[in-house]
Amino acid sequence: MQRVSFQFALRSGTSTIRPGEASAASDSRAAESLAEYAERWLVNVQGGVRSRTFDSYSSQLRLHVLPLLGDRAMSSLSAEDVLELIDRLRGAGYTGWTIRTAMTPLSRLLNHAVRRGVIAVSPISRLDRTERPAVWTAEQKVLKREEIRRLLMAAPPRFRTLLATAILTGLRQGELLGLTWTEVDFDQEVVKVRSSLDRQGQRLEPKTRHARRDVVLMPSLGRLLQEHREASNFVAASDFVFSSQRGTPLYWRNVARRALQPALQNAGLEHLRWHDLRHTFASLLIAEGGNIVYVSRQLGHGSSDITLRCYGHLFDRAEHAERTRDALESSFGALL
Repeated sequence: MQRVSFQFALRSGTSTIRPGEASAASDSRAAESLAEYAERWLVNVQGGVRSRTFDSYSSQLRLHVLPLLGDRAMSSLSAEDVLELIDRLRGAGYTGWTIRTAMTPLSRLLNHAVRRGVIAVSPISRLDRTERPAVWTAEQKVLKREEIRRLLMAAPPRFRTLLATAILTGLRQGELLGLTWTEVDFDQEVVKVRSSLDRQGQRLEPKTRHARRDVVLMPSLGRLLQEHREASNFVAASDFVFSSQRGTPLYWRNVARRALQPALQNAGLEHLRWHDLRHTFASLLIAEGGNIVYVSRQLGHGSSDITLRCYGHLFDRAEHAERTRDALESSFGALL
């Protein structure tokens, strides 16, 4: 197959299409190849998404979509083309999640083309539910009380407070690394999530209004953070709570490599992702009787529906399992 050239060059300037030229412009764009349209679409979308999302869109298109479909004209793309792409990715051994991730920028691109009148309908919308990649949610890994103790005891001393804060506040990694001292309210015993650090080290506003929140700060963790501050050279309100020796924020990849993985290995625990520490916090809230609305707000989810999809099984276990077990034992235990 011919190799698709796919370079993302930012262009400046705008052009004006007169009413009488609109149809001709749409016809011209419909004749464009998917690779050509994708290049323009990425320029258009870059300012509206976070840099990490943009990088993901670019790489998914370049690695998975365009090698097969890049030469196809926009007007000729069909549901069969999309199915061929899905089959190719399955045949290469990719999981449903990976295929779904690869399809996301393609879907957005095609919907953009529909709104611009370039194509009448997105080929993806013509797929039946059974034709779409099946996605199975992997079982979440959460730490139990004794495992939390072992992990923190085995953590490199420099990172013990970082790991404890991750587990006992449930902050996303970027929120934790972007945390400054002014956002730790020791008097009110809350951590105020007001920003997040992206992969390039830039502090950004929360992604949604729900992500801007106050997370409960348990007293013992508050004392640990105060001790951490007293031992730090960077204690100004605007300084990062967890910083390098130069006062700069910690790099996201390093905290997993130098903090979490050594702690897990020293504690003899199975591999965990950093995000599993957030799952652990959610499980602790649910186990302590937190209702769905409260847990959702503490986690900064956009809605309680998201929380229920992620942790519904934990709510079921906390609210119903013990009661059901006792009821079955009372009614049928004597039979055994």
